[in-house]
Amino acid sequence: MNYSFGKIDPSLIGDFVNIEYPSRRQFRDDETVERWKSIGHLYVNYTGLLREEYRGLPKWCYKISEYFKDRMNISKTSMSVYCMPPGTIMPEHRDMYHRYKDINDIDDDDICRILVFLDDWKSGHYFEIEDTPVINWKSGDYCIWYNDASHIAANIGRENRYTLQITAKVEK
Repeated sequence: MNYSFGKIDPSLIGDFVNIEYPSRRQFRDDETVERWKSIGHLYVNYTGLLREEYRGLPKWCYKISEYFKDRMNISKTSMSVYCMPPGTIMPEHRDMYHRYKDINDIDDDDICRILVFLDDWKSGHYFEIEDTPVINWKSGDYCIWYNDASHIAANIGRENRYTLQITAKVEK
């Protein structure tokens, strides 16, 4: 198993709804998108709205990052807040971390991703990690995976789905 679950204090989470999210952009791996299309995943949008750290994030995001740094052997964190509007589906994929690896000169084996659920689960929100479905999460629940764990995310519900993504170097 290349992943685990945990929970942070939800009082660490601030306002994620009123963040200014930039326009959508397509998934960055053309080969993966072509594979999705070849098996019938023909969507307009494969990604949601991503507010990346270089655009500025609220202070509460940094407090959560520090929480993990204090408890895990990680460094070189990079964060984004992700809004997944209804109708957004990301079929099975593995994160590529292209920009993160280039900036930090890191190998795949040294990377972890922490996905913090910012809001309670709502009908139609879905996450799956290595064939394990995840629903009914609560605000502050998180999943951490290492390297390239296969996962799926979707919002076929009526409300936006929000997460904080933290990418980090695992110190050995």
